[in-house]
Amino acid sequence: MKKNLDFNRNPEGINQHVLRSDEEIQKIIDSKPKNWTKKDFRGEGKLNKEKILTRKETERTGLIFYQTGKRINMKNILNYSTEESIEEFKKGEIDLETLKNRSSTIKWRSNMTEKERKLYDKKIYDNLTEKQLENKRERQQKYYNIKRN
Repeated sequence: MKKNLDFNRNPEGINQHVLRSDEEIQKIIDSKPKNWTKKDFRGEGKLNKEKILTRKETERTGLIFYQTGKRINMKNILNYSTEESIEEFKKGEIDLETLKNRSSTIKWRSNMTEKERKLYDKKIYDNLTEKQLENKRERQQKYYNIKRN
């Protein structure tokens, strides 16, 4: 009696899943909006509940997803930004990161009470170096001269 050394029970490969190539997956990614994340393609995100790609497909190296990380809410950023900061951003003098930092600082400080704000400012002022104090004096002098005119 001859033993079968080939244990493959499906030698023709009938009804087997065929892997999509990286080019096919990239075409799918390009066909969707640019603000979709990997989770959106898997059906786990906020923008899409339909599963388009598998987790293993989204984890392949070499694929270009246009949105990584958290999506930003520009309306929130602009609500807590000053008019001067918005104008600087529109002119291209500051980048988005600086605008976000400024708006988050304003949001954070606006949630403080007056007493907390004074204590915080005093603590920060005590830790300034002589160079920082000189720069602060120049900024204040320039700001108040502009306000008076």
